Amino acid sequence: MIRRLVVAACLFAAEAGARETVTLEELQTLASQKAWAELLERAEGLPAPQRTDAWRALVTDAAAADVEALPPDDKEPFAASQRARVLGKRYAFLSKAPRFATARDQGARKDLQRCLGLDRRGCIDTFLELTPDMGPEAALQAAHLVKQGHFAYVAMPLFAMAVGGGRDVSACKDAALAEAVIAALGLPKEDPRAVQASKVAFEGCWAALGPKLKAATVGASSYFLANTCQPMRARKALTELQDELCKDEAL
Repeated sequence: MIRRLVVAACLFAAEAGARETVTLEELQTLASQKAWAELLERAEGLPAPQRTDAWRALVTDAAAADVEALPPDDKEPFAASQRARVLGKRYAFLSKAPRFATARDQGARKDLQRCLGLDRRGCIDTFLELTPDMGPEAALQAAHLVKQGHFAYVAMPLFAMAVGGGRDVSACKDAALAEAVIAALGLPKEDPRAVQASKVAFEGCWAALGPKLKAATVGASSYFLANTCQPMRARKALTELQDELCKDEAL
């Protein structure tokens, strides 16, 4: 899947060097006709010094419409995400264009839903590979989508994406995120989802999740204690009884 993306990007790059010259007026005419695919094919024919904000706006509208227009494809459930990734590499400024970001994120979420519905393997991994620039709100929505039909910890990578490297962000208050974090902390310490949950719990969302983690300590599994005892002790968040539970596990 990713290999095809790389090949497509290379083809686009090769084609760019052989494009016929085009004027901004011609591109505007194509936009008025909603000939988005042709506009994208010809946009790089405009000489670089003439690629103004107006040109970028035309390309942004065309790229967003192009991604939105892709029909569902059960054979390639991530078609929209792949197309958005190729366009984002071709036109670097698209990553900062809200219009394109919205189309990209909505398409990616639909792709993920389709992949999950088809019960394909690797849906989450492919989603993460194709959407490195996804915004926190879109990532949170995708996490909820995954959590609906799986064990809570399965969605942990997407909840971690929603938090990113921030602290006390709005996603920290999400009840489903708290459930996923607690479930993932019940996995073996070396599991990547447990690592992600630990980072979210003790770095990104401690203020929101601290009380929930403290409550979950009583009666917790040995895996949960192995993931939480030391960082909670460092924050002096354990009661005497909870600290004894940790010591009983030699933690």
